[in-house]
Amino acid sequence: MQVRSRRGFLVAAAAITAASSVGACRRRATGGDPLDVSASATLPAAPESLAADGTTIVLGNPSAPLAVRVYEDLSCPACAEFETEGTGPYLKRAARNDALQLQFTLGSFLGPGSKFAANALRAALDQNKFAEYHHLLYRHQDRTRKAGGFTRDRLLGLAIMIPGLRGPEFDAAVLETKHRDFVEASEEALDRSPVEGTPTMEVNGVVIPTSNQALYTDRNRLYRHLRKQVQA
Repeated sequence: MQVRSRRGFLVAAAAITAASSVGACRRRATGGDPLDVSASATLPAAPESLAADGTTIVLGNPSAPLAVRVYEDLSCPACAEFETEGTGPYLKRAARNDALQLQFTLGSFLGPGSKFAANALRAALDQNKFAEYHHLLYRHQDRTRKAGGFTRDRLLGLAIMIPGLRGPEFDAAVLETKHRDFVEASEEALDRSPVEGTPTMEVNGVVIPTSNQALYTDRNRLYRHLRKQVQA
């Protein structure tokens, strides 16, 4: 377990095990339980929106029976593991399959690179490219961190890999830090939250402690946990 701290926040790493899936075809991946979505399912993109609080980025159907909130910092190595090898990809698939609403609170306590990345992700939301760009940034986080972290230029360079993302509006938002108010407000929301580390999940308002590592690393364990919440 890796640990980092800032104002009491602990960044707990996890050994991770699931894979992501990209594709677009049908709304439901299964004929039964929409939470039981496989990595090979072909799915449409989830709707993307900014919640009324101005700090929560939402993927999925607002009328879904579950709301799962994830607290992250884009420069956090444990968050990158969660989002590339852990249960993060499963949550995105479940949101794409109408099983849940996936909410993100983006912190930036690990330095300027985190702030630049959170700003760029908010700009990507305006282009309906948040989910793709979010995954891309975490996939390239380790290499970027070794090169000195996220910068505006590196964020634009990575954005080229997302078809339709680069353009005058997005580029200006990244270069001029257009969404600095969002970045600051999101960090304040993380500070006010009850979480003790990143990444941390909240299911229908109940925090899943980072000490409960299985739910962050094991798709089947997380599925069973979410299923119980639906049945409760």
